Amino acid sequence: MPTDWEKDYKATVLVPAREAGNVLPEDLFVRYGINGAHRDGERFDARVAETVRYWKKLSISTKLFKGLADALLAAHATLAREEALNHAEFTRRRAAVRAGAAERLDAWIATVAAGIPYVTRAAVAHLADLTGGLFTEDEVRAKLREAGVRPIDPDWDVPAAPPVGNAVALATDLRLLGYRISPQVVFGAERVAAGFRLKDGFRLDGDGSRLTPDRIEEAKAAVARRARDSRQTAETNVLTILLTAAEGGTVDRLVRWEAAQIVHAALAKGMPAQLAADLAAGFGLDRTEALELTVTLLAGGAPAAPVTADENAPIVAALAARRLREAQVLLAGLGEDTIEPDLRDRVRRLAAEVAREVADADTAERDGRTELAAERLTRALALAQDDTDLAARLGRIAPPPPGLPRIAAGDAQVTVRWTASPATVGEIRYRVLRNAGRAAVGPDDGDLVAETAADTATDPAPPVAEELTYAVFAIRGTAVSAGAVAPPLTLLPPVTGLHLAADGVRVTGSWTVPPGVVDVIVTRAQAGTGDRELRIPARPGALTGFADDEVVLGAAYDYRVVPVYLSRAGVRHEGPGTAGHVVVERPPAPVTDLTAEILPAADRQRLRLCWTVPDGGRVEIRSAGTAPPWPSGTDVPESALDGYGDTVPVVPRTGPDGRAEATIAASQGRVVLTAVTRGQGRAVLGSTVSLELSAMLTGLVVRRRWDTVRVNWLWPEGVQEAVLRWSTATSGDELICNRREVQDDGGVRLQVGPQAVTVAVYGLVRQRHRQFRSPPVVAEVPARVPRVTWWLDVTGLPGFRRTLLRLRADQFCEAPELILVAGAPDGSAGAELVRLPARRLPADRVVEVDVSRSVAPDRAGVTTCVPADPETAGLLLINGGR
Repeated sequence: MPTDWEKDYKATVLVPAREAGNVLPEDLFVRYGINGAHRDGERFDARVAETVRYWKKLSISTKLFKGLADALLAAHATLAREEALNHAEFTRRRAAVRAGAAERLDAWIATVAAGIPYVTRAAVAHLADLTGGLFTEDEVRAKLREAGVRPIDPDWDVPAAPPVGNAVALATDLRLLGYRISPQVVFGAERVAAGFRLKDGFRLDGDGSRLTPDRIEEAKAAVARRARDSRQTAETNVLTILLTAAEGGTVDRLVRWEAAQIVHAALAKGMPAQLAADLAAGFGLDRTEALELTVTLLAGGAPAAPVTADENAPIVAALAARRLREAQVLLAGLGEDTIEPDLRDRVRRLAAEVAREVADADTAERDGRTELAAERLTRALALAQDDTDLAARLGRIAPPPPGLPRIAAGDAQVTVRWTASPATVGEIRYRVLRNAGRAAVGPDDGDLVAETAADTATDPAPPVAEELTYAVFAIRGTAVSAGAVAPPLTLLPPVTGLHLAADGVRVTGSWTVPPGVVDVIVTRAQAGTGDRELRIPARPGALTGFADDEVVLGAAYDYRVVPVYLSRAGVRHEGPGTAGHVVVERPPAPVTDLTAEILPAADRQRLRLCWTVPDGGRVEIRSAGTAPPWPSGTDVPESALDGYGDTVPVVPRTGPDGRAEATIAASQGRVVLTAVTRGQGRAVLGSTVSLELSAMLTGLVVRRRWDTVRVNWLWPEGVQEAVLRWSTATSGDELICNRREVQDDGGVRLQVGPQAVTVAVYGLVRQRHRQFRSPPVVAEVPARVPRVTWWLDVTGLPGFRRTLLRLRADQFCEAPELILVAGAPDGSAGAELVRLPARRLPADRVVEVDVSRSVAPDRAGVTTCVPADPETAGLLLINGGR
């Protein structure tokens, strides 16, 4: 599978390396993105080359990763010089660096174990990062556990600020009461000190009691029964804050925030972590949770420093949280001299504004303008969110109904859509009801389909063959609008998954019936004839299939399957028909004798394919670079087969032997051709042939010019390289020729000497680490004729002078009979002086023949040497001029 470089490699390898300061992964397998699929040498080398190309691309295309890419390329060059770019060396180096990383990791873990033996999940991830990716987080966790260190999982949820604004007053009230944490006001200091847990929500160790609204209300009522004093006021304030948090679902976070403030304060004063945890455990927090909380705060999860509060702060916090009624209660409990005048005026102004909005709502409701009344109450609630009476009153004002529902029926479900209610305030929900035979008259009259804030709902299992009516009601609080009713419909789903098959003598059909079907009607009509439909009986005892024997081979038929439903009243309903088309033909049979023959051609190679036509199905030829993954004769899903190779367009004809044959163009390289027989919804794999093709070169021209031979040829399409091989009786060589260079130089020049030479040229195609050679084109170049140089020398002293004919051949040869001819006075050939018999001449050695008796010394300069028979001489005789 190809690599997604941006997702699989860049995101998981390069991004962490860059964020760590361009630190290269120590594990070379990770650095190069090598896995188990690259163990083979060729795949390993290809993967390394592919990764390096990606680094080079990053180096020139992105500034963000340029520094890292340059570092990776430099390290790669070092590994190349060290000859370390192989799987074995990568494995050895991984073992070495992993051993070193293991030593460092063990030392770090020992340091952690010597202190508080807990670490956060972020610390686990950081330890894994410090090993350079050589150890996973799971491996680090295992080592931590072996050393007695416990990873904190899940993390603590420590709020950075109190979840309710008026919690700033807790510290003052708790100090007055002599308590450390608010649950002590509800359960008592002794019960809380006996032990409680906090991470998954506050609960006492003994009976598992929690801070529920009912439990806090009970404690608040008990406090209210006591005489009013400063202690009772402080307890009331704490319980009011707890009740606000409990009703908002944040009471556990509030107590967690309190405990974190206590631990954080100790750490901020420089107290040791163990002692800070002891403080939390001292007022009842589970020892393990106290240690985990301390480690979490040390790791950066500490909230801001505690907020101090004066006498006016709780009122300010209540107003900031839009809790006007609470602010009024707090205001009433303080002396006149302790309240800032501006703060008292602010509370009174807000209370007056709320009263005006409520009065306007009363007027609108009396006039029947209910939505305007809801708007006024909503504005009042925005200022006094803790006024439960206002919230309850708003919840009793019914919203306008939604728009008329629209129904869409699927195969076995119904989708209901509607226009949202025009209500302008409040949270609106919708209730969808279903009834058979009538419409719902109220929000509880019918089968509930959905209750949702969206404007659509799906009924996943409606009853079939019944007249169904859907109604939608809008709900705000506890008030419900009038219903919006959709037109009735009757659900009659069609059958699904209709499959028709023919085996040459019958047609079979199968399908899936929806729930509620009591019968099916199957009809058949011959396609294109206009014949009426005939009823076909379903398979006995089943409603999901049929077998039709009354069919004709080669004919096409249309079938239709209609489901029949029965209502609760006994009325039959026919659903929509599902149609299918089939041609009666024999099932596909595999081709077992596919052959391929290479045909010579002037421009490019072609292949002749031959096969025996099977009894059933249509034959298709597919071409690919590799053999199919299924054996011959296998039934292959058509979707899988379509993903293998490409279809080869063929126009088959009947050959002399009665088999089908077709001629196709041949591509270059390795070609795998497979015959596939397709039928009705089936495909059968046939035989496969594999060829390694390279187009043959044409137009080979070889010309000798003395000892040089020039070679040229015509290049077929798709071939860019050729192999030129030449040989003589004593030597030879081979050249790789580039198409452009050969054409630019007008051919290839070979220095071959005088000998006969054989020249062969092959087309060369490279494909995926393999190369293919075409059949050779061969030419024979005969040896050139020997060149024999002659001259006459006169030697000796006067009176003893001799005339010598000297002969020197540039290669060994059989010199024919030669004649010395005296020159005539007019320069023409004269009389024959002597005939010299044929003789052997060695290469590059002078042979002397004494011709003194026939050639006088003074006639040597006008004597010529010629072959006795020029037509058969077989050599080139040259006058050397001596």
